[in-house]
Amino acid sequence: MTDADAPCNGCTRCAMRCTDGIAISEFEFTRIREYLRALPPAQALRVLEQEKRRPWSEEASYTACLFLDVETDLCLVYPARPLICRLFGRVRHLPCPIERIPAVLDADRVLDAYTAQPLGTFQHWMARHGVFNFTDLLGAACPPARYEL
Repeated sequence: MTDADAPCNGCTRCAMRCTDGIAISEFEFTRIREYLRALPPAQALRVLEQEKRRPWSEEASYTACLFLDVETDLCLVYPARPLICRLFGRVRHLPCPIERIPAVLDADRVLDAYTAQPLGTFQHWMARHGVFNFTDLLGAACPPARYEL
């Protein structure tokens, strides 16, 4: 079996779906922020401060996700990744760009409930919480949000 024939696990081998500007909820922002704070700061900053422009084709490029380690194509926040990243390629609205995993239509209801929440990019939530650089993000600059279930 070649690498091209291996089943897609949703994360490695291409990382083409890991692009910047993904909208997340405030709860997801908080979960990611707390996960980042538990990492060694040097490890987090190495990935967060990488150049994220990547070639898409010979003529085009894209900006990779803030959390994608462009040296390894692995996600820095994989255990705390947002729902959109967990569902990508498994919902008909978010097909795998290289068609390695089929859509799972039952996930549409989950996505509908998720998108009913206020959403913004990670950078949007940083600004809403008064955090404007990665060093402050990894420190105690913004207290944890409180949520009632």
